[in-house]
Amino acid sequence: MNNQNQKRVHLSVIIPAYNEEKRLPKTLREINNYLKRQTYTSEIIVVSDGSSDKTVEVTRDLIPEINNLKVLEFKQRLGKGFGVKEGIFEAKGEYRVFTDADNSTSIDQVEKMWPQFEAGYDIVIGSRDIKGAVLAVPQPWIRKVLLGGGFKLVRKIIIGLWEIQDTQCGFKGFKEKAAQDIFSRITIRHFGFDPEVLVIAKKLGYKIKEIPITWVNDAQSKVKFKSMVKMLFETLKIRQNMILGKYEKKEEKTESVVWRKTDLISALIVGEMVAWLAFTILKTLEFDTVIYQTMIDILGWKIHLGLLLAIVVPIAAAICLYITSLIGKKVPVIFQAGKFVTVGISNTLIDWGVLNLQILLTGITAGLFYPVFKGVSFLIAIINSFLWNKFWTFKKGETEKTATEFLQFLIVSGIGLGINVGIASLTVNVIGPQAGISPKVWATVGALIATMFSMVWNFLGYKFIVFKK
Repeated sequence: MNNQNQKRVHLSVIIPAYNEEKRLPKTLREINNYLKRQTYTSEIIVVSDGSSDKTVEVTRDLIPEINNLKVLEFKQRLGKGFGVKEGIFEAKGEYRVFTDADNSTSIDQVEKMWPQFEAGYDIVIGSRDIKGAVLAVPQPWIRKVLLGGGFKLVRKIIIGLWEIQDTQCGFKGFKEKAAQDIFSRITIRHFGFDPEVLVIAKKLGYKIKEIPITWVNDAQSKVKFKSMVKMLFETLKIRQNMILGKYEKKEEKTESVVWRKTDLISALIVGEMVAWLAFTILKTLEFDTVIYQTMIDILGWKIHLGLLLAIVVPIAAAICLYITSLIGKKVPVIFQAGKFVTVGISNTLIDWGVLNLQILLTGITAGLFYPVFKGVSFLIAIINSFLWNKFWTFKKGETEKTATEFLQFLIVSGIGLGINVGIASLTVNVIGPQAGISPKVWATVGALIATMFSMVWNFLGYKFIVFKK
């Protein structure tokens, strides 16, 4: 028999509950029947999240029968995440597992967790989406598509956790220290707290193991369409918290801004690329002769435009970036933003330059080949963006996660490519040249308009999703 009065509790089972007067008694009895057969000590904690029915009363009525049962009552409904958090902090167990009131995952499946904890994992989570999982009563197809496949893809794109297939299964176990560290940092009170917990766990360096479980769907589940919409916004909140560093260890400090030789060299290299790409664009647009003649007439300079740009632009890029580094000593993100903008300018000119080079070589300015040219130029530009931003702007020099980052990069870039090529092709092939602008110039106008739209997506995607710094 389990003894709640012993000093050390081995396992705490936390059950968040909202209006569960009908299902909860059966679940509590089944959990108790399992736990009282075990040799270790245990406790069961029910957290009533603003229940308006008799959830608290029926739970308290079971205390004489289940002597290791506790109930926490909150009059106001504050969310499942809040309930689990309060239960975690109330618990005394060396291991703390939360599970759903509908008993969709039977408590005996905790036995699958023990070997993983012994193997060194800090968090073990149940999964319905990995090999070995059994769905005794499957979800309705629309719920499976929206909450399963749909939310999973959105969640992976926005906050990562690519290696975890099922963040939403309500059966998760934690070692005591991991539970306290993680739940002291959570900010999401509703159903979106599950992925937040796992994001925080990864940030803090805890090891996570996903295990297959047997799961029985309950048609009376509290997760409705409205909850799914709320979870989407909560996922965006998690991404915001990640950007703001709210999940970092308290002893971690923001890296101080230091102007390095690599920054100078990088600025000069990018500046040189920008100079010659700009010259290529000006030559395609037939502006190079006009500018050259203007320099002679006004300044008296007889210097090749490409050579002039090759000298001036790199120096200007280095000076501007150095200024952002000085400002960055007060506001570190400014220096990072300066590098991001520098790379962004080079990417834009690579996009336009490669496009104009193809036009210059073929003489083709519209038609079916234009979107092909645009696609090639854009792909070259975004590959350049990935390399420069990863290893310079965000200084993510480690290579072990490059494959995962590149997969995220391809997804984000694929969306950006569709936006860029689609808008450029619409401008050039559907709208066509306006105000007497020549087809050559209009081709670049199409690229400019497309870049303005795709730049917003690329900024959010590269900085906030792929590089996560």
